Amino acid sequence: MIRWPEVFDEAYPMPGATDDVCEAFLEEIGQPLTAQELAEIRASQSNPFFETDPLYASWEPLDPVLWPLPQRPLPPAYLSLLQWSNGGEFRTGERWFQFFPTHDLRPILLSYCLPEYMPYALPFAFNGSGTFYLFDLRSPAVDGEYPIVCAHAGNLGWEPEACFALAGSFITLCQGTLEIDKLRHGSGGERGFPRSSAESQA
Repeated sequence: MIRWPEVFDEAYPMPGATDDVCEAFLEEIGQPLTAQELAEIRASQSNPFFETDPLYASWEPLDPVLWPLPQRPLPPAYLSLLQWSNGGEFRTGERWFQFFPTHDLRPILLSYCLPEYMPYALPFAFNGSGTFYLFDLRSPAVDGEYPIVCAHAGNLGWEPEACFALAGSFITLCQGTLEIDKLRHGSGGERGFPRSSAESQA
């Protein structure tokens, strides 16, 4: 059993999610988009180019109809955190977490068009500076865990220049003390892990 108050150096927890809330969250997150969600996504898009720009005529809006949504079981450690604190802000060393409450996670996933730019990535927190922490759900879990990556909200993608492998498990991520942007820019890993590894201590 993880003693979450002992994991973080600074904690501002929220009330924990009940079993019913967690169950509803897990059931909802991978459901097909509703008609309302499709309409909201389409309405939010507009041509970013001026009419005089050569790219104006060739711009096409994103089509969310076939967006793949994450449907794999989530790590028990992450669910344990939600049951202790459904959202909230936390710090370990230099590293900050702004965890999303369960009711906000799907709207965040869709509003940032993550299924378009990073298929099968599931965001679960911000670092306080516009960078997402995300589960990489492209492959089945290993011992209940998935690689965790980071990507800035303004530059989403699986390409190496956009996405950075951070940790191989949720608890490893939470125990890391380096601010993740330092790792992104090559400041070095902790505890002997290579910077490019999914076990890097960001």
